[in-house]
Amino acid sequence: MDMEKFKRIILDNEDILMEKALKYGKERNYTKYTSTLKEAWRMSIAGLSKALVKVIEKNDIPEMGPDDDFTKSEVAEFGIIEAQKHRSRGVTLGMFLGFMKYYQQAYEDLIFESNFLPEEKRYCSLYIKRYFDQVEMGFAIEWSGLSEKHELEELQELNRAMTNEKNKYLTIFESIYDPIILVDEDNNIENINYKAAEVFFDVVVSGMKYYRNINNEKELGGLIDELNKFTDLNEKEVLLEKTIETKEGQKTYLIKFKKMLDVSEKYRGTVILFNDITERQKMDQILKRQNEKLEYYAFTDPMTGVSNRRTGLMILEKELAFEHRSGSPLSICFLDIDGLKMVNDTFGHEEGDNLINCITTIIKSTLRKIDTISRIGGDEFLVIFPGCFQLDVEKAIMRINDELKEYDKKSEKTYQHAFSYGIIELTENNKLSVNDVINAADKKMYANKLKKKNREEIHEF
Repeated sequence: MDMEKFKRIILDNEDILMEKALKYGKERNYTKYTSTLKEAWRMSIAGLSKALVKVIEKNDIPEMGPDDDFTKSEVAEFGIIEAQKHRSRGVTLGMFLGFMKYYQQAYEDLIFESNFLPEEKRYCSLYIKRYFDQVEMGFAIEWSGLSEKHELEELQELNRAMTNEKNKYLTIFESIYDPIILVDEDNNIENINYKAAEVFFDVVVSGMKYYRNINNEKELGGLIDELNKFTDLNEKEVLLEKTIETKEGQKTYLIKFKKMLDVSEKYRGTVILFNDITERQKMDQILKRQNEKLEYYAFTDPMTGVSNRRTGLMILEKELAFEHRSGSPLSICFLDIDGLKMVNDTFGHEEGDNLINCITTIIKSTLRKIDTISRIGGDEFLVIFPGCFQLDVEKAIMRINDELKEYDKKSEKTYQHAFSYGIIELTENNKLSVNDVINAADKKMYANKLKKKNREEIHEF
C-alpha cells in the first residue's frame, strides 16, 4: 500500500470530509447540541486528520492488544484531549461516541469514493477503523477515570465560564450606541438595550424583565407589519429605511432585521438594529441643494436667470444638428441692448443691470417654452427659435417691442428699453457652424443698430 497516497487523500479533501460530517450531523440531529458553522467543523476534521496522518506515517495499522497502555498511545491521547473539551461543554460519553461513528463514516466514504484499487480501499478502511477505535478508547479511559468530585468541580468551572460569557454579552449589548430590540419567534419583545429604552420607550429600563406584559402593537408601532413580513421571508436579513417618532423627536433610521438561529439553524427570533441616519440625511439634503445650486450656476447667467454663454452655444449646436437631420426650420436672433453705456454712465451700473433685467424678463414672458434665450456677453443675447421661419421671428420681435413700449409709457424712467437685433433663418441645406451662424446674425444686428443710430433712435454713440 502506498502510504503517501493514503496520506494525501486525507489532507487534500478537508472540505469534503467537513461537508460529509456536517451532513450526517444534521441528518441524525446531532447539530442541536453543537454549532452548524462550517469553520467549527473544519477544526474538528483538521484535528482528526492531523492525528490520523501521524499514525499513517508510521505505516502499520494501529492494532490493539490486551496489555497495551492506551494512556501513552498517541492516538488515544488525542481522544483524551477531545474528551476533556467536550465533557466541559456538557456532552455525554454516549452522545459523543455515537457521533464519532459518523465522523468515521465520513472518512470511510472518502476512501470508498476514491480511485483506489479494491484491496487498497479495504486496507485504508481497516486502518481508519482501528484509528477511530483507539480514539474511542481514549475517550472511554478519560471518562471512566473521572471521580464525582472532579466532575462536580468541572461543571462548576463551566458554569462560572458561562456566567462570565453572559455578563460579557450583556455589557457589550448595553454599551452599543445604536438601539437594539430582540424579539422571539412570535415577534414578542424579549430584550432591548439601554439606547432602545432611552429612545423608544416610556421608562429608561433595559432588559426583558420590564417587558413581561408588553403591548407589541403599541411599542413596535409601524414596524410590526414589516417585522411580520420579514419572518415569512426566506431571507436571513433585510434593510429598510423608516422615519419614526421617538422620545427625542422624529428620526430616520436605517433598520436591519436579522434572524437569530440556534446551533441547529432553527429560527429563534429576530434582532432589530437601528442606525440613526437623521443627521446624515440632513447633510445629504444640504449637499444636494448645494450641488443643484452649482449645477444651476454652471448653466445659468446669475444676474438675469437666462442660460449662460456656454449653455446657449451647446443648445445652438444641438439644434443645428437636429435641423440637418429633420429638415425642420430653425431661426436664431442675436440681440444687443440699446443705450446701455449711456445708462451706465449717467445712472450707474446698478441701473444698467435693471435695464438688462427688465428687457430679458419681457423677452422671456413672450417666448414659447421651446424657445431659449442665452446671455452671450454683457448686453448681447442669443435667442433660438426651433421650428420657426424668419417671418415668424419678426412677428415675435414685434410683440416684444410692443411690450417694451407699453412698459416705457408707464415707467418713470428717463430712458427707453429697446434693443437691436439680427435674424438668421437656417434651412435644411445649411452648412454653417455655430460660430458662422452667430457671426452672420451679429452682422445683421449691427446693421439694424446702425439704421437706428442714423435715425437718432440710439443716443449712446
